[in-house]
Amino acid sequence: MNLLKYCYVLFALLSVVSQSAFAKDKLDVPVGISPVMSSAAMFIAKERGYFEEQGINVIINPFKASGAKMVPFLATGQLFVGGGNVNAGMYNAIANDIPIKIVSDKGTVSPGHGYLALVVRKDHVDSGRYKSFKDLKGMKMAVTAKGVSQQIVTEMYLKKVGLSLDDIELKFLAYSDINIALANKSIDASVQIEPLVAAAVDKDIAVRVAGDDEIYPNQQSAAIYYSPIFMEKHPEQAKGFMVAYVKGLRDYNDAFEKNKGKEDIIKILTKHTRIKDAAIYQKVVPVGLSPDGMVNVLSLKKDAQWYKEKGYVKALPDIDNIVDLSYAKNAVKVLGPYK
Repeated sequence: MNLLKYCYVLFALLSVVSQSAFAKDKLDVPVGISPVMSSAAMFIAKERGYFEEQGINVIINPFKASGAKMVPFLATGQLFVGGGNVNAGMYNAIANDIPIKIVSDKGTVSPGHGYLALVVRKDHVDSGRYKSFKDLKGMKMAVTAKGVSQQIVTEMYLKKVGLSLDDIELKFLAYSDINIALANKSIDASVQIEPLVAAAVDKDIAVRVAGDDEIYPNQQSAAIYYSPIFMEKHPEQAKGFMVAYVKGLRDYNDAFEKNKGKEDIIKILTKHTRIKDAAIYQKVVPVGLSPDGMVNVLSLKKDAQWYKEKGYVKALPDIDNIVDLSYAKNAVKVLGPYK
């Protein structure tokens, strides 16, 4: 073997060893997330290598149902990060001395961002069985779990016309199962999430009758949660994770608010969600996602009061203590203002 070839082989071997050592230095970070559009920033940050830039290997664990199902895994550190509905189960865990924190936005129903919407079976609309909110009376309606943000909005649609949750039959289904239930007529209506709203309309399964931004504007519907184990044992990676996530939030906003690089983002979404038809994403109502990762604390406090009144939590959650935006603020400091 001549000297040049020997040097080349040696360089290649050193590269492999170096890459292997670098890979071992990365922290595995298990993340629980639903395969829906409001999870876009997580998928973007993973696909574009933003987590790797921070020395993190994100392991995505898809959850069909709401954030409530993630609570025990966050409590034990089997998940370092979770993303899902704001829910009473999370607050109950925190009340039992498990200091899970809300650290960033994962879906705000700001005006023009009714990505959560009331859908009603198309045959009910066509037949005249459904004409207005008052016709929800007696219907079977689905939410993802008891004591979740989606249930609050369902009640608000009913209260608009003098009805209550007692006037419907409430079912509990994962978002991905709601369209199936609408199609086989086992439920009548639901508050559904994008891109499943657009898919249900496209397939003539349901009619989108109202966006949640019309009935409850600026509700903090979903959030990113940190496990106490992640924050305590890996504080630098917890900061780095948020830097990567905020970069994903900004790419999402570039795509769906400014129409910059939208096709590339849609490719990522079709890879990670159940809707594989890119054309559906041209029809969705965009998710409200803060490019700085901020959350609506007033909305969280209002909804916490609802959980208390309904008996889903024993004591009113201390939202000011539960929300920790220091990670998001640090990310903005690192990345600079969003333009």
